[in-house]
Amino acid sequence: MSRINIAFLVAFVGALVWIFLLSPNSLDRIQRGALSTFRPTIEASTELEEAIENFGDQKYTKTDLRKMLTDAELQRDKLQLEVLKLDELLEENNALRSALNYVKNAPLKLVPAQVIARKPSTWYNTLIIDKGALDKIETDSPVIVPVGDYAGLVGKVSEVRNDNTAVIILLTDEMCQVSARIEGTADQGIIAGQRGSLKIQPNLSLPLEFAPELKDAFQAQPDLLLKYLPKIAASTKDRNIISSGAGDLFPENLLLGKVIDFKLGAIDAEAIVKPAVDFSKLKNVFVVLPEKSKEELEKEGKQESSSDSEVPQVSNSSVETTQVSSRE
Repeated sequence: MSRINIAFLVAFVGALVWIFLLSPNSLDRIQRGALSTFRPTIEASTELEEAIENFGDQKYTKTDLRKMLTDAELQRDKLQLEVLKLDELLEENNALRSALNYVKNAPLKLVPAQVIARKPSTWYNTLIIDKGALDKIETDSPVIVPVGDYAGLVGKVSEVRNDNTAVIILLTDEMCQVSARIEGTADQGIIAGQRGSLKIQPNLSLPLEFAPELKDAFQAQPDLLLKYLPKIAASTKDRNIISSGAGDLFPENLLLGKVIDFKLGAIDAEAIVKPAVDFSKLKNVFVVLPEKSKEELEKEGKQESSSDSEVPQVSNSSVETTQVSSRE
């Protein structure tokens, strides 16, 4: 036997002798101290053992299960709403950023605006924006949106209600008439909406993800009618229609739509035009401001009229002096 083993054996025997020779009180204190030291470990072990033994023995009533299901569905709906709000905020942020870039780079003087009101019964007639007299919006100001590399015409301001709202009449309304021409040709006419087509109303409640085959039908929008075209213009099908700038109301080269069909008459022809702007879901638009406001033009007109009325007058004394000198 090695010396280390002999030393451990002697120590173990000495510990036993010491414990047996202790008084009962000392032994009791040692037992209580050991128990208090290992109690947390013992309790945790006991709880784990009971949990394992009772696993699968829990029983729920139908009422409990319904309540648990309802709580889970409410939590799911709450999370879905939060996701939708975040998506809307992200979309709005991207739209505002695009609007700022468009205003900065556009050659026209623009005021960005948001659509704040629109009725299903007049969906393709009018809408209301959140800009008014405070932003120098005037009646007949053109309204546009970016469409690819073009500026697409939405309509014009028909009424400035107050400092912060204005009414827009849309190009799809027959009362909004625009001088237009077929791009790449000299063929011109007048384009506007069609009365019968305004009976089309958007379906705002149909979840298209459940019926994708009906998407085109429910997102259909009225076509435009381009009148007073020469008959030879029938060969220009599929060409873009742009504003001609005649009349000085709408800037030239605004995109209006694309020719999809022709109707030949006795004297002239009419073109059916598919709008370039998606009128079914307008959210952000841009109002084109004139280079000079009506007030500035009125002031200039008054100044010109006052300058024309001021004729230099010659005094009587100067006339008499001239006459005397001429006699001499």
